[in-house]
Amino acid sequence: MVASVHPSVIKRLASTGENLPLADPDFYKGIPSAVAGVPADTINLLEDLRTAQTQVEQGEDFLPSFLGAMEENPYADRFGTSEYIQSLLGGEPQSGASTAGYLSTAAINPAMALKAALPLLATTARRGGGIASLVDNFIVNHPPIGSIDAKTGNPVTNQLIKTRANAYKKELNVPAVKRREELKLQQDNSQLKSLLDSASDRKIKTPEDLLGKVLVPVVGDRTAVKPRGLESIQGVPLSQNIPVQGGPDYMIHHSGSGKAWASMEDAANKKQMGIIRAADETGQDPLGVYSTMALEGSNFSTPVATAMVAQLPALNIPKKHIKAFNKIIKEGVGVSQKPRSNFVGIDSPDIFNQLLGTGGFPRDGAGAIRLAVIEEMKKPRWQKLGFPVYEDVLKAVTKPDLMDLTRGDSGYAMFKGKPTKPTTPELQHLSYDTAIPGEYFGGLEKSVPPEVMFPDIFSDLSRRMTKPKKGTPRPLNYQEQVGSLMFDPSLYESYTPEKVEQLIKYMNKNLGTNYAAGGLVESIDIFGDN
Repeated sequence: MVASVHPSVIKRLASTGENLPLADPDFYKGIPSAVAGVPADTINLLEDLRTAQTQVEQGEDFLPSFLGAMEENPYADRFGTSEYIQSLLGGEPQSGASTAGYLSTAAINPAMALKAALPLLATTARRGGGIASLVDNFIVNHPPIGSIDAKTGNPVTNQLIKTRANAYKKELNVPAVKRREELKLQQDNSQLKSLLDSASDRKIKTPEDLLGKVLVPVVGDRTAVKPRGLESIQGVPLSQNIPVQGGPDYMIHHSGSGKAWASMEDAANKKQMGIIRAADETGQDPLGVYSTMALEGSNFSTPVATAMVAQLPALNIPKKHIKAFNKIIKEGVGVSQKPRSNFVGIDSPDIFNQLLGTGGFPRDGAGAIRLAVIEEMKKPRWQKLGFPVYEDVLKAVTKPDLMDLTRGDSGYAMFKGKPTKPTTPELQHLSYDTAIPGEYFGGLEKSVPPEVMFPDIFSDLSRRMTKPKKGTPRPLNYQEQVGSLMFDPSLYESYTPEKVEQLIKYMNKNLGTNYAAGGLVESIDIFGDN
């Protein structure tokens, strides 16, 4: 291997697990020589790993010499951060047993050991390079040249990356921004923990399972259920654990409890009345069908606002900026939100109680304060001062399966409605106060567009007109139709064999499923298969 290894190569090797020519000493020497300012401890570590590897290959016991070296130079220093080695090896950062356990694995499979060490090496190397290394990491993680840029809609060019990297470099001159970005580089295994927390035991249903049911759209955000909560956001530690309570997984998490959905009291009661109406008018069993809100729909739920505020102590933003932010929320200066003179401030000991509607603060209206804080804090002016990154928080609280869905996509989760039961107070959920009765049913293998799941509803919505205060009414556009689906609690869809067939045909053609076709509606193929 050549003696020059770019950080992007380190990142790629760590993520792909490619087999490495470990016997080549140039590999160990090449990593630190490629990155300016790499700590001397890292070089020492690499040397010890190389020596240990040689001993393993020769059938020798490497542990005595390795642990002896560790006693002379503790590995908490050599790895660069005690938090990382603790998360990587388990146990205490300075524990010889932890290191020995890691290297025992190396004795069996040296490649596995080095693969585990590579993210560490990349992290310590980049940290050692200061602003230059942060900029390098920014470039490495930017969407590649030729891909479509999410902000502009145009192909990414080298000039675009260069321009953004230069702007990013200037932002790093703000101490709080630099601190935030450095913390993000030092993130541990919290992403894996996050995925484990959000995993759910989904029951997969086929389109045939919907036959004879009446489907009622139930709109919800995309948040996951994470029983252990959030402890950090992209490496930035939180001042307190932040619960995340779902989302569509709410019905799975509460299976057997008689609770299927949660919302605020007025919305929950209206939706339950819609379920009752659908059952009464059709005589069919009602299914509440989860339909996705936009990603930003999670803003009302508690974890987004609380996770943003909980990062502030670690970021150590100057008091003058905190004061300026509080003034805007209180006075409504330059924002569309109304003034909130009762706002306690993001630096107040009572801020979490106010955001949650606990500790003597009213729950009614807490959601509006959360929205105001989020909408203001995510603006570029605050990002450039080192405030938390909204997109990082949104990613942390969103269920991965739902990240790339389009607003209105339906079918991921469904519950059996109970039209004979009333709504009940929801005392455990921090975001919503009322539970809708029901029992988890399952969900389609993949979500489908709302017009596919609810064809009759959308046929009706396509004929509806706007009601402008001025001007001429016009037919609702597609996004307005989706909005009506979300906010009209009276809508429902009775599932016939024809609709089941159409759903099967769509999923087979567009989503890669292989359901058997019943051949029921050859003459009404709205997707043009025939």
